[in-house]
Amino acid sequence: MLILFIVLSITMTACTNKAWYEGVKEGAKNNCRSQPPGEVESCLERLNTKTYEEYEKERSGQKQS
Repeated sequence: MLILFIVLSITMTACTNKAWYEGVKEGAKNNCRSQPPGEVESCLERLNTKTYEEYEKERSGQKQS
């Protein structure tokens, strides 16, 4: 029972982190869309386009260094 709880906790945390990451990215896109018309495209081009998995892989690599 304890092992199941631990596994579920880890899984739920990962889902929460991914949802948070995607939410922040979406908020940044919305912010770009509220910019003056001439600045929208350049703002969108500067945004982070990494998937959560890419971000997590890069972050894990930096921790080990």
